[in-house]
Amino acid sequence: MAQGTGTTLRTVLLIFLTGVFLAGCASKQPSNLAQSEAKAADTPMIQAVSSGDQDEVESLAESGASLNTLTEKGTPLEAAVRAGEDRIAWFLLSEGAAPDRANPDGNTPLMIAAADGQRRLVRLLLSAGADVNARDAEGTTPVMLAARNGHLTVVKVLLAAGANVNVSQDGRSLLMQIVEGGDLLTAEMLVAAGADVNYRNEDGRSALDLARAGHKRDLEMLLIQAGAEI
Repeated sequence: MAQGTGTTLRTVLLIFLTGVFLAGCASKQPSNLAQSEAKAADTPMIQAVSSGDQDEVESLAESGASLNTLTEKGTPLEAAVRAGEDRIAWFLLSEGAAPDRANPDGNTPLMIAAADGQRRLVRLLLSAGADVNARDAEGTTPVMLAARNGHLTVVKVLLAAGANVNVSQDGRSLLMQIVEGGDLLTAEMLVAAGADVNYRNEDGRSALDLARAGHKRDLEMLLIQAGAEI
């Protein structure tokens, strides 16, 4: 009886220790995914990505080169986005590169892709879990960048992914910024997506006030038809 009890205890202890060991292994992050910092000149991965050398990128990754090192030129993923290297960006993300690792200015790879109108990369980053409403050091979001640059297809993708159409910055809503810039097509898309046409800044000015001040008749009519308070 006592021998059976001892055997049972040893078995339970063995199972417990095995579970602890496996849990430790599962939670240990690969060293090449650590979010460290370095000079771009000291990171062959950044150089390989920037030159579009996918074979070298894969070789470096296989040998343990860091995928999330932040340099003055950003991360390897940012370098891929800036170079428009869709395949390399996909590879880095599939290997575990952090989609929201921001550069010193607070710009994430998604912000850069949105600002450049790179729809395929925007979709890729979103599918990898990139924060669609991330803000940089100035409070700018990806949809703001896409809208300001007139990238309508990217704006549509971001809004469909949950981008806040009523985001504001320095007291001005995104709609107000676009109206002030005179972009009718983008303003139409924002209104259709539910932008608040009656949002007012601290001075009490609305998008309609800005349209009238700039003598932008088409935008004025759009806002009034959308329910802007006259």
